[in-house]
Amino acid sequence: MDKTSEDGHARRQAARRAEILAAATRVFFEEGYGRASMDKVHAEIGGSKRTLYNHFPSKEDLFAAIVSSVSDRVLASLQPPVDFGDIRETLTTMGVSYLSVLVSPDGLALYRAMISEAPHFPDLAQAFFANGPGRASRHLADFFRQQKQLGVLEIDDPQLCAEQFLSMIRGEVHLAAALSIRKPTKARITKTVGHAVEIFLCGVTPALGGN
Repeated sequence: MDKTSEDGHARRQAARRAEILAAATRVFFEEGYGRASMDKVHAEIGGSKRTLYNHFPSKEDLFAAIVSSVSDRVLASLQPPVDFGDIRETLTTMGVSYLSVLVSPDGLALYRAMISEAPHFPDLAQAFFANGPGRASRHLADFFRQQKQLGVLEIDDPQLCAEQFLSMIRGEVHLAAALSIRKPTKARITKTVGHAVEIFLCGVTPALGGN
C-alpha cells in the first residue's frame, strides 16, 4: 500500500471512530452506563459489529473514550493564552472556558451519568474522577507551579489551590445547570468566574494579599 492509500485509510478509520464515538455518546448519555450496551451502539451506527469491536473491544473501553473526549475539551479550556500576560485576565479566560465546557450538553450529561451510576460502578467512578476532575486540577496545578517559580503567585500547595479555584468556578452555576434548575447565561458565567478570580488572587498574589 502506497503512502497516499495509507493516508486515505487512516482518515477513513479516524472518521469511522469519530462516528462510533458520537453515536456511543448519545446512547450512554440517554441510557446511562448500566443500561447502555454495545448492541445498542451498533444499532445506532449500523455496519459490521466487527468494526465496532476493532475500534472499541468492550463497553468499558468505549465509555473511557467518551470520558477522555470530554476531558480533553476541559483540559483545552485550561490552556493559558499564547499571548499570556496579566494573571487576572488569563485566569478569567481559562475559567470562563472551563465552566462553559462543564455546562455544555455533553459536560452536563457526563456529570449526571456518573452521579447516577457511581454507587453501582465504583471502579468506573474512580476512573472518571481521575481522568476528569482530577486530571483538570493536576493540569492547573502545573500552571500554578510555573507562576510560583516566576514569583507571580505565592502558593504553598499548588494542587490544593487548583482544586479550590476550580471549585469556586463551578459553584452553584454548575449545580443549578446539572439539576436543570437554571441554564447559565454567558453573562452569568463571566460574572461568576470574575468574582472567583478576584477572591483567589487576593489570597495568592503578593501585590494584593494582606500581611
